[in-house]
Amino acid sequence: MDLLAENPSLLNQSLNSTGPFRWFLHDALRDGKPLDRMTTELILMRGSPYEGGSAGFSMAGENDSPMAAKGHILASAFLGIELQCARCHDSPYHSTTQEDLYSLAAMLNRKELAPPKTSRVPDAFFQKKQRESLIRVTLKPGVQVQPKWPFASLTGLEDGPGIDALMQDAGDSRERLAALITSPGNERFAKVVVNHLWNRLLGAGIVQPVNDWEGKTASHPELLQWLADDLILHDYDLRHVLQQIMTSETYQRKALGQNAKAAPEQRFFNAPDPRRLAAEQIVDSMFTATGIRMDAGQLTFSHDGAEPINSRLTLGYPSRAWMFAGLNNERDRPSLSMPRAQPIADVLEAFGWTGTRQKPIVERETDPNVLQPGTLSNGVLSMSLTRAADQTPLAQLAIDAASPEALLDSLFLRFLARYPSDEEKATFVPALAAGFADRVLPADQVKRPEAEAPLPVSTWSNHLMPEANEIQIEWQHRVRRGPAPDPRLAADWREAYEDVVWSLLNHVEFVWTP
Repeated sequence: MDLLAENPSLLNQSLNSTGPFRWFLHDALRDGKPLDRMTTELILMRGSPYEGGSAGFSMAGENDSPMAAKGHILASAFLGIELQCARCHDSPYHSTTQEDLYSLAAMLNRKELAPPKTSRVPDAFFQKKQRESLIRVTLKPGVQVQPKWPFASLTGLEDGPGIDALMQDAGDSRERLAALITSPGNERFAKVVVNHLWNRLLGAGIVQPVNDWEGKTASHPELLQWLADDLILHDYDLRHVLQQIMTSETYQRKALGQNAKAAPEQRFFNAPDPRRLAAEQIVDSMFTATGIRMDAGQLTFSHDGAEPINSRLTLGYPSRAWMFAGLNNERDRPSLSMPRAQPIADVLEAFGWTGTRQKPIVERETDPNVLQPGTLSNGVLSMSLTRAADQTPLAQLAIDAASPEALLDSLFLRFLARYPSDEEKATFVPALAAGFADRVLPADQVKRPEAEAPLPVSTWSNHLMPEANEIQIEWQHRVRRGPAPDPRLAADWREAYEDVVWSLLNHVEFVWTP
């Protein structure tokens, strides 16, 4: 979704929002749809942009020249051609020109297209005499650019009768673009895709950077060619190529690889690079390890569905982190807050996720920052999930444990996918052993917590009422208090147990590949 600038806006569907086209991507990947077909459907942008189809991509990059923005996204994601500079001028460091981008945009537009006046370098810039500018503008403002395939030299694929044979309507330039990009004769498409997969799994691409290939040479050209051929021969089945990579000896080695360049075009893939999990993986791991079901409420500002479909967005009840969207809105009112979803979004944002993508994001920010340990150690989500709450898997695990050692083994397997070392046992077992025999209270001492009263729904149609603010503020208080502890466990022992769980959640291995 980062590469395709997926940008859902919960507040207003008309403000550069892509709508729920994430569901088109999700369903295509879940169903194993061939990548050439999925890409073709994405480019054709058919259906309603508001109902989860590929037409949602038509609202990606909505700005002064939306088709140019989409052309930039497609070229970067599927062809390894970076066209960001070409929005306003010829690229100073690439062979691509502004006309190339607008030729691509015109194909998407299905007719000629002129660059807007806002997408140009001011004339005053070229009147400076101090030094010669690297920037050139060869496309005059207002000049209509015809739909034309601009990348024959970069991809090795010419437009012509062979492409016509792949089309239903040879007069549709958008369909022609889809055929040119996904044609088996366009090996660049297959190579870029498998390079993305290799980069994701091994930590470095065979060609770097993955979105800008011009002037770059593959470190292992035979491997890149073999993977691309394998993708094409297996009908662009991503799962097949993923299986090929993940069953390789290289991928299955311990993640201690040093895949940095040994020379300008030489790279050694001895093992995957150790790398931090993606933000979504961290959040999903938190819920999986603790056994808690994600309960973020409904991601919408229009719970009653009273707003028209073109001005509201409902993303349902997320069960995985990838289903999240940005929760921000320009109206600073408690009534439009999402207290149950916000703690999850806080963790996602601390680890590099962004809910808004105005342009494609090739690589997320991976540098550590002070928010990351702070969010994991003291955040609302962490404090809630590490509690041995009433009737939760963590509480039941503690009750059913045969011994402190067995309990510690279970926790380590849950959180770190390994058994504790002798040193770790020496640290944690005494904490669990103290009071272990008396940790479960007699039945006559167990008092179940009372369920909190349900709250009315605050939605767009009533968010200006004072009661709506009160409802959401009460939700904030409840979320920060967290769930009630399991009354079957003795309080002192339970708190020590929760400290052990908290320690494992904050272990460096929890957020890094093993």
